[in-house]
Amino acid sequence: MSKRQVNKEHRDRIAAWRNEAEGLSYEEAMQALDLLLAELQNDSVPLAELQQKVLHGEVYLSRCQTLLDSVEQSIVELDPTTPKATNDA
Repeated sequence: MSKRQVNKEHRDRIAAWRNEAEGLSYEEAMQALDLLLAELQNDSVPLAELQQKVLHGEVYLSRCQTLLDSVEQSIVELDPTTPKATNDA
């Protein structure tokens, strides 16, 4: 298998994970992330699968961040006097 085929399969897998994650609520995405983290912490993941699990976790984490950002934006829109969020928290 060529490197180009591997990269395409890798991108396709990540795209599928993103599509799957788009339908999840915040709580569901956090639960999926927790399950992945538990697998990683108990050393049950073969080294060959480690990177894939980490990337899958990043997709769930990104979904959670997107949902939090959306809620934050709706709160700011409800109360325009709310100070703009900073990254200092």
